Amino acid sequence: MSLAGRAERAGLDRTTALLLSLALALAVLHHTDHVLRVDHSGWPFRPDVTPFTYSLLAYPMMLFALFGARRLFPLRWALLLAGTGFTILAHTALESPHMQYAMWAENRSLDPHAAGMHNLPDIRSPTLGALSVAIGMALNLTAIAATVAMARRGLALRRSGT
Repeated sequence: MSLAGRAERAGLDRTTALLLSLALALAVLHHTDHVLRVDHSGWPFRPDVTPFTYSLLAYPMMLFALFGARRLFPLRWALLLAGTGFTILAHTALESPHMQYAMWAENRSLDPHAAGMHNLPDIRSPTLGALSVAIGMALNLTAIAATVAMARRGLALRRSGT
Protein backbone atom coordinates (compact mmCIF):
# COMPACT_ATOMS: atom_id res chain seq x y z
CA MET A 1 0.00 0.00 0.00
CA SER A 2 1.29 3.49 -0.82
CA LEU A 3 2.19 6.15 1.76
CA ALA A 4 -0.93 8.11 0.81
CA GLY A 5 -3.10 4.98 1.17
CA ARG A 6 -1.68 4.10 4.58
CA ALA A 7 -1.99 7.68 5.80
CA GLU A 8 -5.57 7.91 4.55
CA ARG A 9 -6.44 4.69 6.37
CA ALA A 10 -4.98 6.33 9.50
CA GLY A 11 -7.30 9.33 9.01
CA LEU A 12 -4.81 11.74 7.44
CA ASP A 13 -5.24 13.78 4.30
CA ARG A 14 -2.53 13.96 1.64
CA THR A 15 -1.18 17.36 2.80
CA THR A 16 -0.74 16.22 6.40
CA ALA A 17 0.91 12.97 5.29
CA LEU A 18 3.32 14.87 3.04
CA LEU A 19 4.19 17.37 5.76
CA LEU A 20 4.84 14.59 8.27
CA SER A 21 6.98 12.73 5.71
CA LEU A 22 8.96 15.89 4.97
CA ALA A 23 9.44 16.51 8.70
CA LEU A 24 10.72 12.96 9.07
CA ALA A 25 13.24 13.44 6.24
CA LEU A 26 14.39 16.79 7.67
CA ALA A 27 14.75 15.21 11.12
CA VAL A 28 17.11 12.58 9.68
CA LEU A 29 19.20 15.32 8.03
CA HIS A 30 19.18 17.41 11.20
CA HIS A 31 20.21 14.51 13.44
CA THR A 32 22.99 13.65 10.99
CA ASP A 33 24.13 17.26 11.33
CA HIS A 34 24.07 16.88 15.13
CA VAL A 35 26.31 13.83 14.93
CA LEU A 36 28.77 15.59 12.62
CA ARG A 37 28.82 18.74 14.77
CA VAL A 38 29.49 16.59 17.87
CA ASP A 39 28.82 19.29 20.52
CA HIS A 40 25.07 18.70 20.56
CA SER A 41 25.18 14.98 19.93
CA GLY A 42 24.89 12.19 22.45
CA TRP A 43 24.24 8.51 22.94
CA PRO A 44 24.37 6.36 20.80
CA PHE A 45 27.07 8.39 19.01
CA ARG A 46 28.80 9.61 22.15
CA PRO A 47 28.89 7.98 25.59
CA ASP A 48 26.75 10.69 27.25
CA VAL A 49 22.97 10.67 27.40
CA THR A 50 21.96 14.19 26.34
CA PRO A 51 18.87 15.98 25.03
CA PHE A 52 19.94 14.64 21.61
CA THR A 53 19.39 11.10 22.92
CA TYR A 54 15.84 11.92 23.94
CA SER A 55 15.22 13.73 20.66
CA LEU A 56 15.56 10.37 18.89
CA LEU A 57 12.07 9.64 20.27
CA ALA A 58 10.87 11.94 17.50
CA TYR A 59 11.02 9.03 15.03
CA PRO A 60 8.54 6.68 16.70
CA MET A 61 6.37 9.69 17.54
CA MET A 62 6.27 10.89 13.92
CA LEU A 63 5.69 7.37 12.60
CA PHE A 64 2.84 6.94 15.09
CA ALA A 65 1.38 10.29 13.98
CA LEU A 66 1.66 9.17 10.36
CA PHE A 67 0.48 5.57 10.57
CA GLY A 68 -1.21 5.07 13.97
CA ALA A 69 -4.73 3.79 14.38
CA ARG A 70 -7.46 6.22 13.38
CA ARG A 71 -9.22 5.74 16.72
CA LEU A 72 -6.08 7.08 18.44
CA PHE A 73 -6.06 10.28 16.36
CA PRO A 74 -6.19 12.64 19.39
CA LEU A 75 -3.28 10.85 21.07
CA ARG A 76 -1.30 10.85 17.81
CA TRP A 77 -1.84 14.59 17.47
CA ALA A 78 -1.00 15.30 21.13
CA LEU A 79 2.30 13.43 20.82
CA LEU A 80 3.09 15.32 17.62
CA LEU A 81 2.31 18.61 19.39
CA ALA A 82 4.61 17.66 22.28
CA GLY A 83 7.38 16.67 19.87
CA THR A 84 7.02 19.91 17.94
CA GLY A 85 7.10 21.90 21.17
CA PHE A 86 10.26 20.12 22.32
CA THR A 87 11.87 20.73 18.91
CA ILE A 88 11.16 24.46 19.05
CA LEU A 89 12.33 24.66 22.67
CA ALA A 90 15.54 22.77 21.92
CA HIS A 91 16.30 24.95 18.91
CA THR A 92 15.88 28.14 20.90
CA ALA A 93 16.94 27.41 24.48
CA LEU A 94 19.52 24.64 24.06
CA GLU A 95 20.96 25.13 20.62
CA SER A 96 20.49 28.41 18.80
CA PRO A 97 20.99 28.80 15.05
CA HIS A 98 24.07 30.88 15.88
CA MET A 99 25.57 27.89 17.74
CA GLN A 100 24.83 25.60 14.81
CA TYR A 101 26.42 28.00 12.36
CA ALA A 102 29.53 28.64 14.47
CA MET A 103 30.32 24.97 14.90
CA TRP A 104 30.72 24.70 11.12
CA ALA A 105 31.89 28.19 10.16
CA GLU A 106 34.45 28.56 12.96
CA ASN A 107 34.94 24.87 13.83
CA ARG A 108 34.39 25.55 17.50
CA SER A 109 31.52 25.06 19.85
CA LEU A 110 29.87 28.07 21.45
CA ASP A 111 28.26 25.81 24.06
CA PRO A 112 29.97 26.40 27.43
CA HIS A 113 29.60 22.68 28.21
CA ALA A 114 31.54 21.77 25.06
CA ALA A 115 34.33 24.35 25.13
CA GLY A 116 37.17 23.44 22.82
CA MET A 117 35.13 20.88 20.91
CA HIS A 118 35.40 20.78 17.10
CA ASN A 119 33.14 19.28 14.46
CA LEU A 120 33.79 15.67 13.44
CA PRO A 121 35.41 16.39 10.05
CA ASP A 122 37.44 19.19 11.74
CA ILE A 123 36.72 21.73 9.01
CA ARG A 124 35.65 25.35 8.74
CA SER A 125 32.78 25.87 6.35
CA PRO A 126 30.40 28.84 6.43
CA THR A 127 28.44 27.05 3.69
CA LEU A 128 27.84 24.02 5.91
CA GLY A 129 26.98 26.39 8.74
CA ALA A 130 24.31 28.06 6.62
CA LEU A 131 23.03 24.66 5.46
CA SER A 132 22.86 23.44 9.06
CA VAL A 133 20.78 26.44 10.08
CA ALA A 134 18.54 26.13 7.00
CA ILE A 135 17.81 22.47 7.74
CA GLY A 136 17.07 23.25 11.40
CA MET A 137 14.72 26.11 10.50
CA ALA A 138 13.01 24.04 7.79
CA LEU A 139 12.47 21.28 10.36
CA ASN A 140 10.95 23.75 12.84
CA LEU A 141 8.58 25.23 10.25
CA THR A 142 7.61 21.87 8.79
CA ALA A 143 6.91 20.41 12.24
CA ILE A 144 4.66 23.37 13.04
CA ALA A 145 2.87 23.10 9.68
CA ALA A 146 2.37 19.33 10.13
CA THR A 147 1.00 19.83 13.64
CA VAL A 148 -1.46 22.48 12.46
CA ALA A 149 -2.47 20.40 9.43
CA MET A 150 -3.08 17.35 11.62
CA ALA A 151 -5.17 19.42 14.04
CA ARG A 152 -7.27 20.73 11.16
CA ARG A 153 -7.73 17.20 9.84
CA GLY A 154 -8.74 15.96 13.28
CA LEU A 155 -11.32 18.72 13.61
CA ALA A 156 -12.68 17.94 10.14
CA LEU A 157 -12.99 14.22 11.03
CA ARG A 158 -14.73 15.13 14.27
CA ARG A 159 -17.23 17.39 12.48
CA SER A 160 -17.99 14.73 9.90
CA GLY A 161 -18.35 12.06 12.59
CA THR A 162 -15.81 9.67 11.01
